[in-house]
Order: sequence, then structure tokens, then C-alpha cells
Amino acid sequence: MILSRRVQSVGEAGAGAQGRKLILSLIGLVLLMATAVLPVLAHGGGLIYVAGEPAGDYRVTVWVAPNEVEAGKTLHFTVAVVAAENNDMILDADVTVDVFDTQSGELLLSAPATTAQSVNKLFYEADFPQAPGAGMYTAVTTVNGRYGSGDVSFNFEIIPVKTRINWLLVGIVGLLVIVVIGFFLSRRTESKPEEN
Repeated sequence: MILSRRVQSVGEAGAGAQGRKLILSLIGLVLLMATAVLPVLAHGGGLIYVAGEPAGDYRVTVWVAPNEVEAGKTLHFTVAVVAAENNDMILDADVTVDVFDTQSGELLLSAPATTAQSVNKLFYEADFPQAPGAGMYTAVTTVNGRYGSGDVSFNFEIIPVKTRINWLLVGIVGLLVIVVIGFFLSRRTESKPEEN
């Protein structure tokens, strides 16, 4: 009887160690997934506001990211420029993105869009670390290159900042609470004296 209790106790201790390894593995997997997703979201993509619009002797496509631009947050433009006559990619032009207040016409943001900032070097990209306040804005993309110059413009909206729940953080904290409770409960059952 004593031998069977010791064998059972050793088996339970092994199961507890496996359980802890499983929980630690899950925590590591969640953290790895969280860090792997963030760089993917950093550049490119977004909503297409201008698709192959003529700009002088060029055709220009402009994406704005994120899909819903929030006041005070990062504003990202991706621009593709091709020759109007043959759709060859133009990678040596000077591209500028200007953002104007739609009502007053005041220039609020201006920056060069470059292929150096682009992940795949086939697009021009410009980042603004802080978008203006909520409202309607006009973006003007100007291209200067071997075929002359041209520009395209479009209106876009910046919305007020949304209150968001960081579900990743909630999940990690919840998982840590479960691990701590499980640890203390397993220690509590291990420390109980054996009854005869």
C-alpha cells in the first residue's frame, strides 16, 4: 500500500512537471506569434485611394495605411509609379506626398516618398509619425522624373482615436494568472501529509 502511494505520488509529480512544460511552451508560442506579426503590419498595404490615375505622363496608384487612420497615430502612404505609355515601373522619380486641410487648404504634412523606405523597393513610401486631428484631408502626390511631372489628389478621413482593448495583453495576463494559481494549488497538494 505504501509502495503504491509512492508510485502514484511520483506519477503525479511527473504529470505536474509535464503540465508546467506545456504551459510554458504555450506562453512562449503566444509571445513568439505576437512578435512575428508586428513587423508584417509595419509597411505597405492599406486602402487604395488612387488606382492607375494619370499624372502627366505617369500612372499613379496610392495606398493609405492603416485602413482607418486615427488622429495622432502613424499615417503611411505607399505609391506606385509607372510610365503611362508602357506601364514600366518608374523607380528613379522624385515623389512627394503633401497633406492639406480640406477646408482651409493649409499644408499640414509634407514628405518625400522614397524607394529606400519601401520593403520591396518597387514602391515609394512616406511615413508621418503623427496624423493630424480628426477630419477630412486632401493628399496630393507629386511625381517629377524623366517624363516630366504630374500629380494626383484625393480626399481621405482621419477619425478620432478609438479606445481599444489589447487582447494580446489580456490573454497573456490571464494565462499567467492561471499558471500562478495552478502552481500554488499543485504545491498545496504536494505539501499535505499522507494519511494512514
